[in-house]
Parts: sequence; structure tokens; C-alpha cells
Amino acid sequence: MDKHFHLDIITPTSTESFDSVEYVRIPSLDGLLGIKAKHAQAIIGLDIGEIRITRDGKNYFYATSGGFVDIASEGVQLLLETIEEASMVNQDRATDALDRAKKRIKKQSSIDLERANKSIKRAQNRIRIAKTFSRK
Repeated sequence: MDKHFHLDIITPTSTESFDSVEYVRIPSLDGLLGIKAKHAQAIIGLDIGEIRITRDGKNYFYATSGGFVDIASEGVQLLLETIEEASMVNQDRATDALDRAKKRIKKQSSIDLERANKSIKRAQNRIRIAKTFSRK
């Protein structure tokens, strides 16, 4: 029984393919979800959070702002709004985005709070992943 599967990561600006993936952990809307070879077929909504990909016994960490996962017998597709590998996250830019979102909430009473809170969550996620998993 093969313990590996094919993974495609598709964003509006790029596509990456990985063979021999052992495990993927993703932030579903209902909590963390782990995927191994021969997983049941499903389409699941994803939240802002951390993606972990295990290949050749090594873990690779990414920040995402959400999307969908399509789990099929041929492999897994992550259809994401954004994805950033931990070491590629610009922490200064993420910190600036966090500060701007917090200021918007304080300044404006008619602001779209859901949008501002998602901005805060995305920035906090990027900062946490960069600090925790960056291989600099």
C-alpha cells in the first residue's frame, strides 16, 4: 500500500506540485485536519492558519489565508487565496498590516469589523508562522 500521494497547491498567481507527500495538515473551518494517502474523498473549506506538509520525513510550514481542499483518489489539491512558506514571510510587512488593522478598528465606528478582524488574524498568523518555523 502506497503511503504517499500527489499534492497540488493552486493560488490565483501560481501552481506548485509535490510528489511523494506523506502528510498534510490544514486549517479547516472546523479545526485542524490531517490528510494521509487513501484519505476519504472530500471538498472542505479552509480557514486562515498554518499548513504543514511532510515529505521525506521533513516538515515544511506555510501560512495561508484560506480557500478549499479537494481530496480525491488521484491526489490532493489545495485551492488557496494565498500561501507563504515560513521563511519567506516578510515579518515587517506583516507587523505593519497588523498595526494598520488595529488602528482602523480604533478610529472608525462604521468600519467593517469582520474584514478588519480577518486582517488582524491573517497578520498574526503570518507573524507566528515566520517566528516559529522560519529556517533562517
